[in-house]
Amino acid sequence: MIWDKKPHLYSAANERAKHKYRQHLRRVAQRDEKTVLAALQHIRKFEVFINFAGFETFNADVADKYIQSLLQESLSLSFIQDNIRCLKEFLRWLERQHGYRSKINYNHIDYLNLSRNQKNTAKAAEYKKAYKFQQILNTIRNMPDSSDRERRDKALISLQALCTLRVSELRTVKIKNLIEEDGVPFIYVSPKDMEVKFAKTRQVIFIPLPEDIIQNVIGWRDHLIFVGFKETSPLFPRIDNHFAETNLLEQTLQPEGIKSSTTIQSIFRKAFEAAGFEYINPHSFRKTLARYAETQSPAFLNAVRQNLGHNSIDTTLNSYGQLSHPEQRRIIAGNKFKDKS
Repeated sequence: MIWDKKPHLYSAANERAKHKYRQHLRRVAQRDEKTVLAALQHIRKFEVFINFAGFETFNADVADKYIQSLLQESLSLSFIQDNIRCLKEFLRWLERQHGYRSKINYNHIDYLNLSRNQKNTAKAAEYKKAYKFQQILNTIRNMPDSSDRERRDKALISLQALCTLRVSELRTVKIKNLIEEDGVPFIYVSPKDMEVKFAKTRQVIFIPLPEDIIQNVIGWRDHLIFVGFKETSPLFPRIDNHFAETNLLEQTLQPEGIKSSTTIQSIFRKAFEAAGFEYINPHSFRKTLARYAETQSPAFLNAVRQNLGHNSIDTTLNSYGQLSHPEQRRIIAGNKFKDKS
């Protein structure tokens, strides 16, 4: 908690209340652990402000002063908005708990608010850079592939170009998640095998990029199976370097997957900078695909929405309805990418 200047201080009564709220977020609200911890950190910031007095001391005056203190800290408006949203959710829950019902005025919680202009500013998104598909193709084709590490890295970026997965999904994808059906390859994103946002299962159909990009992935999968990897093994395993008896550096494929997203980012950075492009994070490939889809048919755009895992087309662009998986495969596979090489 980088903004906690009093990590050694606490209130026993507040800690008990937060413990119960933590259980509520997990069991009733069904929030994941990362979200729960973020909420508790935001509540802790409020505790620091009230100098660890009991939560029952909250009132309209405290709310106003807290908002002003946040604005004076030169924090981003998006952070402040997140902070007061989490605090309001907590106080509304707390107001219903035994020992607090007559002490916290429910109406005072609404004083935790930014102005309309501040809210709009907080929601405003920065322009997100993204590569063009041709830049991605040029980068992949520029990558060497003489060693296992080089082939793995080339397959890694190729799969991201084809499927635009979230980084956690890309890092944890297994060999068995790469499936070919009706002549169309796709990644079966399953929370049973991969780290998946909201634990949502979906099929991610390969975008029909040139065949050499597809073969980078298929060939790597086949190589892993040839050397003894199982269906449940990671598609992108960790590779260790060590010196052999002949004092030559050797690389060994390990049965474990890449552990850190930082490693994934380093692979992308090295490849794109070597090709003469600035580094943009792997997640930007999703923006590349959405922008490409915007220029295609509405059906293709909607199929891409399903690829990206968006419940609503509003998240991608506009709403067109849900496609069946066979229709999704047919539309995406039939929309051939134009290779300008």
